[in-house]
Amino acid sequence: MNENSFVLKNTFDRAVKAYKINQLNESEMFFTSILKKNPNHSQTIFYLGMIALKNKEFDKAKIFSQKAIKINPTFAEAHHNLGESFKNLGETEKAIVSYKAAITRKPNLFASYNNLGNILKEKGENKQAVEYFLSAIKINPKSFESYNNLGIVYKLLKDYTRAIECFKNAIEINTQFYMAHYNLGKMYKEMKKYKDAIKYLKTVNTKRAKAEVLESIYLSNNLKAYSNTLKNFSLADGLNLRVATIASYVSKKENIKNDYPFCRSPFDYISVQNIKTEIKDPDKFSFALSETLKSHDFIWQPASKSTTGGYHTSGNLFNSKSLEIKKLEEEINKKIKVFRRQHSKQKDFFITKWPSKSNIEAWHVKLLKKGFQTSHIHPSGWLSGCFYLKIPSDLKKDEGAIKFTLSGYDYPFDKKLPVFTYTPKVFDLVLFPSSLFHETIPFNSKQERHVIAFDIMPTR
Repeated sequence: MNENSFVLKNTFDRAVKAYKINQLNESEMFFTSILKKNPNHSQTIFYLGMIALKNKEFDKAKIFSQKAIKINPTFAEAHHNLGESFKNLGETEKAIVSYKAAITRKPNLFASYNNLGNILKEKGENKQAVEYFLSAIKINPKSFESYNNLGIVYKLLKDYTRAIECFKNAIEINTQFYMAHYNLGKMYKEMKKYKDAIKYLKTVNTKRAKAEVLESIYLSNNLKAYSNTLKNFSLADGLNLRVATIASYVSKKENIKNDYPFCRSPFDYISVQNIKTEIKDPDKFSFALSETLKSHDFIWQPASKSTTGGYHTSGNLFNSKSLEIKKLEEEINKKIKVFRRQHSKQKDFFITKWPSKSNIEAWHVKLLKKGFQTSHIHPSGWLSGCFYLKIPSDLKKDEGAIKFTLSGYDYPFDKKLPVFTYTPKVFDLVLFPSSLFHETIPFNSKQERHVIAFDIMPTR
């Protein structure tokens, strides 16, 4: 080994070591110095892509991965990373191609099988997803994540016996893997086996699991235990959005005081405004934005979303560098500042404990004739919103409207509970607490309904 080769290997080893202990800046510095001397060192380029993925710089990760593949087309892991980049950029079909390319070059690349299974599950191609998860388990029989993912797909296929078996297998392999505990508890909850549901959900220290414990207690007709549990939650954590949702519902349904401090009266925070006059040349903006959105991959009725009879983009739309999307994000941020000023005197934690750091995650929903969204909340968000880009012109009363309610999930329906229905116009911007149930009323028009939805996500 000559001196240059020795220096290169030494620098590469130091870079990899820094990467493995998550010292990404130092690792990137070492790898960059290698590229200056050897611009076609595929392993270095691959690791720079890995660093970009960890830093959520997905465009950058894509470029590095493509460069590594160009130098070495058989580099399976680089194909996998390219799939990761595409997936996070919302280019689902390209992600599938890259993961399959990785498997072709390295048939035992476990992560690609698992990721393909997850994408196909999201696309509703559940039988294919099962095959990929089974392949992942065959490669790695101790993969509790794959058993858990397989259980989710079996649940979607209504094969509850196999789903329960998969979740229990995941728990047996790793008793600390609480996602399997959660999924098993949630499954029992849906089967109305509330005692079993509470048993498994109580082992999970997440906001959602705690909220579903509270829901299970209420649904088992134990209002006293519900009230005591809610008081404990109020003292321990007043920022659980799903607890806020069930608290608002039970308060109105049972006519009792809502002591949960996050958002006691969510209807008071619904904001509707039209921003057409605030955008220069709105027709040109609308056309350009629509054209930009065509470049994003759409998933038909994604399994984990509330969309029925329509398409949904994957990934965060606001990761795009499109001028129109950036302009929309800018306008949304302006309106959020106004929203906060308008409600600054309110005492709910929704206002007083507004996250000091946050980011916006956005997605595009395209509904077709008879399309709708089922009642849902955004428990990981804080403030949610919708920007209406295209609305059918021939709608009848309330068709395509957004409907706010206190009912959803498996809560018993009560027609006496309050409802607010709003029929939006093009360029409307609607803001509301992420803890408030909302849905879309189906419509019969042949014209499409286009919405950019978004959440303010606290940075944890």
